[in-house]
This record gives sequence, structure tokens and C-alpha cells, in this order.
Amino acid sequence: MVTNTPPRGAFRGFGAPQSIFALERHVNRVAAVVGLTPEEFRRRNFLRSGDTTATGQIIHEAIDLAGLLDRALETSSYQKKKEKFARHNNAGSAIRKGIGFATFLHGAGFTGSGEQHLKSVVGVEATLEGRVRILVASTEIGQGTQTILSQIAADTLGLDYDHVEIAPPDTANVPNSGPTVASRTCMIVGKLVESACIGLKQSLIHAGFDQDFRTACRAYIEKFGALRSFSQYEPPAGMHWDDARYEGDAYAAFSWAAYVAEVSVDMTTYEIRVDDFVALQEVGRVIHPVLAKGQIVGGVAQGIGYALYEKVVWDNGHMVNNQMTNYIMPTSMDLPPIRVLFEENRGSYGPAGAKGIGELPLDGPAPAIVNAVEMAIGRPVNRIPLLPEDLMEILDA
Repeated sequence: MVTNTPPRGAFRGFGAPQSIFALERHVNRVAAVVGLTPEEFRRRNFLRSGDTTATGQIIHEAIDLAGLLDRALETSSYQKKKEKFARHNNAGSAIRKGIGFATFLHGAGFTGSGEQHLKSVVGVEATLEGRVRILVASTEIGQGTQTILSQIAADTLGLDYDHVEIAPPDTANVPNSGPTVASRTCMIVGKLVESACIGLKQSLIHAGFDQDFRTACRAYIEKFGALRSFSQYEPPAGMHWDDARYEGDAYAAFSWAAYVAEVSVDMTTYEIRVDDFVALQEVGRVIHPVLAKGQIVGGVAQGIGYALYEKVVWDNGHMVNNQMTNYIMPTSMDLPPIRVLFEENRGSYGPAGAKGIGELPLDGPAPAIVNAVEMAIGRPVNRIPLLPEDLMEILDA
């Protein structure tokens, strides 16, 4: 059967987890062929400031991928464990050990001219009591949108966080700030919130109300009526994207990461367990450390499921295992300690220098885990999810 309407839905990463898995696995293969360690091969080929990406985009931001990798490897004791595990595996243990890593990036916002086509708009309005309401269509789906947008507005206006609220995201009443996808809410929408708040302050100043914010809001509204400010997305100066040739500045900013996974492989039952995980990322300014860590932990947990458990089975256009009884997901008992670390290198286009974070953590776990499994078993692994029956087939081949 051929159909263009199979069941489908949004998945964190928009194709990046698949392509980065292939890329990182190929990089390890090439390193082996040319006689370099995976880490040395990457160091020689990392993007640096001034380099050009595959789409012709020149990297203007300061990046230090070698530094990220070195910190991740040191934190995970990568070299010591690699040597220790090699001795352990050579002794013929029934439980093999491995450690692997992945280095990767993810763009913030829609690719190419996507944000320009959206032309997202955000508004803020003040009340007589000096409270501020954010008018935005971005939705809260557990990632902390309401918290960080309120925090951005409060910081910009010099208000207490409790004096900011989010209007219900009904586009009959709020402007269209675009969908809640593509690692765009903090960097793109958050920047618009920041800009709208600056506009609100300027309205008060230009009207001659430069006293206490609450007093100024009341005086302005009593004299002129509603006090609102709107901000619409404009592409950063100098950015250009060619839709026809698919070339140019693909993203205003990238987030960068180095992840290290440690695994155990049971050679009797063919089970794979992730024992330790180090997730180091540079996502610009971290607006809310607790929520940022939660995003990373959630993404890594999803990535572990993507790598080892979650296999979608299709039959004639129908998903066979579409219930929690037969679709295997990792529980808290299946997850390792996830050590989340940040490097802060402020970006140029987000509020206070923040960049995207939501999709990045799903890109790295699968290649890091599979690289570790390959070290443990000494056989190439080319597919995920790597279920016990898949591992048995690989080892028996």
C-alpha cells in the first residue's frame, strides 16, 4: 500500500537526530580508517569562528568545540575508563563495558527564511496597577515558557517576577508569535518580548512619565488610554538565505554540545544499560538554570529511548505497537545519572544572549551510546533502536 497519510506527529529535533546519528557514526569510521582516535579526528575538523558551514554560512560567533569536548571527556574520565574497559573486556567478562561520545550542533529557530515568513509579533500591555501582561501565542507544554518569558519581561522592566502574567494563548486575543517548535521560544519569541518591553518603557519616557513604574503606568493610562507595545520579528542585519538554492545563513545562532555515554552490555541476555551520562552544552546565556537542566535531562532520557527501546512497528500503514503495553519506553529505573553541564557564551540575537535549547539534547545520546556499545562488543553497529534481538543478530553474524 502506498499512502501519504500515515500516523505522524512532531518529534524533538526535526530530522537532526537521524542525520547527526549517521554523521557521528561515519566520523568514527573515518577516524579508524585514517588511524586517529575519534577525539583527535574531531579536533582536527571542528568548525571554528570564520569557517563556513555546508550551506555557505560563515560562523561569526565565538565557539570552542575542542574546549567543550575536552571538558566533557575530563568530566566523564573518558580516557581512564576507555583503557580500564578495554582491559576488562579482554578478560572475557560476560558484562562488557564501553564508553563513547558525540559532538554536535543544533540551530535555533526555523531554518533559512522560515522566521522571516512567519514575521512573528509579540505584545505587552501594562495595567493601572503597574502589572504587565505578555501577549504571546507560544504555549506552555512543560518546558517553562511562561516562566522564562515572564522572567525576561521582569528583568527588562526592572519589575518583580510576580508582577508579570501571561495572557491565555488564544490568537483571537493575542498576536501570532508563531508555533511552539524549532527551539525558537526563548531566543526568537523571548527576544521579541524583551524588545516589546523596551518599547513600553520608551513610551512612558517619551510621554514624560519617568517616575516609579507603577505610578507612571497609572498616569499614562489615565491620560492616554491603553498602554501597549508590540514587536515584530526582523531578520538580523547581514543575514541572507536563498530558498531556491538552499544556501546562506541557515540559522541566526547555533547551540553546541559534547555528550559522553558509558554502557554495560550483557553478552548473555543481550541487554544494554546506560550507566553514566555527561551532557555538556553551550546554549548562550542560561535564563533559568533549573528549567534548562530539566530540558536537557528530558531530552537525554528521550534520546536513550530513541537509541535502545522505542521501536515503531508498521504493518500496511498501521502502527502495530501503539499502546503502552507493547511500545517500550525507558522508565526512571532504566536511566543513568545524567550529569548536566553548561558553558555560557552569550549569543547576539537572544534575550540577554540566550540561544535555543529544546531540541539539542535529543541529537547526541544515540550516537554517543552506539559508539560506546561498539567499543564494548567490538562489532560495527549501524541502526537504532538497538534492541536485544538486534544485538544478538549482530553478534551472531
